[in-house]
Amino acid sequence: MRVLAKFRPPSKIKENRLNSREEKLKFAFRMYDLDRDNKISHAELLAVLHMMVGTNISEDQLNSIADRTISEVDTDGDAMISYEEFCNVVAILDVDHRLSIRFLS
Repeated sequence: MRVLAKFRPPSKIKENRLNSREEKLKFAFRMYDLDRDNKISHAELLAVLHMMVGTNISEDQLNSIADRTISEVDTDGDAMISYEEFCNVVAILDVDHRLSIRFLS
């Protein structure tokens, strides 16, 4: 139930830590951080891309997407994406609503 709570739309009336913007960002980051080292490596990004697109895109194209993503997001030069770097990139997105599902009552 706690996982589903993260997808609840934010309430304007009552603050709920489980579906806060911060919790949604952490949840999204952890989907990519497969080894839980607080960094998204090229291999992790590639693995998630494989899960998302299957065989619809060639291996070369997936590698190119992963390479370009890391080069554009990585600001500290470690060839990985930290949580802070991830947050900087998704800061412009309306995470509160894009990562929300309306549940029937």
